[in-house]
Amino acid sequence: MNWRLKHKIIYLVCLLICLGGVSFALSKQQGVSSESTRVERSNRLSVEQLQKLAQTITVKITTSELLGSGTLLKRQGQIYTVITNAHVLRTAKPPYQIQTADGRVYQATVLQITDLQQDDLAVLQFRSPDIVYPVANLLNASHLRVGDEVFVGGFIANLATQKQSTPTKTQFVFTSGKVTLLLDKALEQGYQIGYTNDVRKGMSGAPLLNIHGEVVGINSLHKDPLWDTPEVYQDGSQPQAQLQELITRSSMAIPIRKELLQNHRGNQS
Repeated sequence: MNWRLKHKIIYLVCLLICLGGVSFALSKQQGVSSESTRVERSNRLSVEQLQKLAQTITVKITTSELLGSGTLLKRQGQIYTVITNAHVLRTAKPPYQIQTADGRVYQATVLQITDLQQDDLAVLQFRSPDIVYPVANLLNASHLRVGDEVFVGGFIANLATQKQSTPTKTQFVFTSGKVTLLLDKALEQGYQIGYTNDVRKGMSGAPLLNIHGEVVGINSLHKDPLWDTPEVYQDGSQPQAQLQELITRSSMAIPIRKELLQNHRGNQS
């Protein structure tokens, strides 16, 4: 073996040792990263904690009667922004009121948000000079997976205790369920998340929470509607028959998307 061949062998051995060290370092770093992610997402809340959280960030949208629910989206000084479904506001003419968890009633104004016009969403604002309310912690719905636990809390009319000529009584309802489908593209009005929760009339506009208490969507439609009309995607195409059936048997929400998050964070800065 001449000196040149020995030199090449030594060089190759050193190179393999270095590559092995880099590979080990990378795998260790990835392990730390995965561990950090796992620890970060381990903050699961109990059902009781989630229900209390939902009650603090969910409001009633009313005129002379309950129209639906809403989600406290953000606070800027004394101004609070509430997101709900557009179909909630279409059921009655303004003026609208917002009733918070402490029973206070505020006059609301409707904001025209161009970015949301394609979806079944509407935004209102009210001023609270004295009371500070907690607002929702939003999370991009892309983190959801089929089978994840989700929760909806909203208001319904309590007709069982209703008497004639008295204001509509309401009650807060909290439901648990699991994600059944995550559509690749949105249906008309923006519906894209399906779940098993048994939501009822009046809960439209309420927050869809994950197990960590983050709002991942806005509850919009209850499952098994009386009138079963085929759903259509926003691009005009229709889901296949099997998927259509699953959509009908699922409650549906509009996801918290990247655009809404950017708008939300931008307005907070």
